[in-house]
Amino acid sequence: MISLRTFLLAALLVGCAIGDSEQVDCRCAPDTSIELFPHCADAVEERPDPKTPLSTQIPDCPSGPQLFLRERTRPEAVLANLISIFQAQPEFRSPQQYMEQFTEDFVFIPDPEDVQLYPEVYAVDRDTLWGSAEERNFSRIILSSERILSAHFTRWFRSSLDERIPSDDELREIFIFPYEAEFVEIIGAAEADSVATIGIKGLATIELVTPTVENPVWSIAVWQDQRDRASAKFSLGELRALFSQ
Repeated sequence: MISLRTFLLAALLVGCAIGDSEQVDCRCAPDTSIELFPHCADAVEERPDPKTPLSTQIPDCPSGPQLFLRERTRPEAVLANLISIFQAQPEFRSPQQYMEQFTEDFVFIPDPEDVQLYPEVYAVDRDTLWGSAEERNFSRIILSSERILSAHFTRWFRSSLDERIPSDDELREIFIFPYEAEFVEIIGAAEADSVATIGIKGLATIELVTPTVENPVWSIAVWQDQRDRASAKFSLGELRALFSQ
């Protein structure tokens, strides 16, 4: 009988073309497992031009077991993948898979109030308040099994209720929808760990793009956040600031 762990490891290796040919169809990333991908130990991370289709087709070499996510042939699949990653069991929450849902030149636009609350995170003197590098660092922390025990979204995009705006050339779509979720944070103490619940609520405006219509591979290019001022809960902009370091 093949164990689930063995099956997942085999699927992971096949997915990145590790075999007799030693050809690797993935790119080295900061979190890549050196044990699984020893060639990445001395590799310099090189990423394709984000404007080319190649940049969305080459995944990062993973750090461990991977979730079975939806193919990014539709923009809704990308939004669903984010929730799948956040809500997964700790050992399956992958920063690589998370960042594969975004473009290399991704931009997050926080609520203006969050910019004022966290000036050390959202520095207004920078050209971009929050880009892909910051999002990658956030993903490593928020998906860490040492920081977050679990996450549960009670509200996310619903096709029957929420607004979506496609572009005339069919290469972009904007989704506007409310979100609400709870993250259970692990708080280390002197004798034993305790947990605290972080509630978030707000409005997301997310722009997704694809390089081609014929062979679509959708990714998130811009994410604008609006806090719910009628609620005492945090916004996603605050969550990013709190888990940025």
